[in-house]
Amino acid sequence: MLTPEVISFVRSCLEEDARCRSRKQHHTAKRIYDRLVDEHGFTGGETTVRRLVSQLKEKTQEPFVPLAFPAGDAMQIDWGEATVYIGGNKLVVNLFCARLCYSDAPMLLAYRRQNEESFLDALVRVFEYFGGVPRRVIFDNGRVAVKDGFGAHSRKQAGYTALAAHYGFEAIFCNPASGNEKGLVEGLVGYIRRNVYVPIPKAETLEQLNEMLLDKCRKYLKHQIRGKESDVGILLQKDQLHLYPLPGYAFDPCKRAAVRHSLPSLAV
Repeated sequence: MLTPEVISFVRSCLEEDARCRSRKQHHTAKRIYDRLVDEHGFTGGETTVRRLVSQLKEKTQEPFVPLAFPAGDAMQIDWGEATVYIGGNKLVVNLFCARLCYSDAPMLLAYRRQNEESFLDALVRVFEYFGGVPRRVIFDNGRVAVKDGFGAHSRKQAGYTALAAHYGFEAIFCNPASGNEKGLVEGLVGYIRRNVYVPIPKAETLEQLNEMLLDKCRKYLKHQIRGKESDVGILLQKDQLHLYPLPGYAFDPCKRAAVRHSLPSLAV
């Protein structure tokens, strides 16, 4: 059943996915099988197509070179979501995740909204927690940070531009559909959902929830990651020796707006 025409069609589907680079819209083996049946009158079995797709993916899989970062060089950041109970009410919070690339030390903060003020406030608090500033901060193309463009062509929002200048770091943006460029923090998001938010945490206030998250981050410093020579806490100390020092005062993450005000005329 696997004629050259069938193999060519399956290969073309996978090549199309590679060009589009969409994580959510791509061909599954089932979708390829359905298209073969509908468009080419394929009469073979779905298992046969699944096996072929697996073989072709193994041959064409994009190679990745593991990234290595010197101490103090970079930090990856990302947003995630999690369900919690605040004051007895079940709601979804936005989870800001940061991770130093050398030590893998994490910092987590929960916010009601994923907006520019929360984004800037989170970075200020993360820098204070780590006691310094990395040379580079790696993020995706979220609108809280990017005005337009993507990757190397991104233009920062005004607030992020001001914060980067205040702390002296370089803002790096990932290419579309390239989660491997910030895989450390994406792995952290999944780890937190599985290990911190199961069972669903309960707190009276958002501030209490953030205290619980901070406690989890401190406990994680005792963790030793496979392949690392020391635990996370020891490596964090090395990271901190190479971080830029904090500026004399913290950046104010409030939202600013220019307005005009006219005094009413007074009758004489």
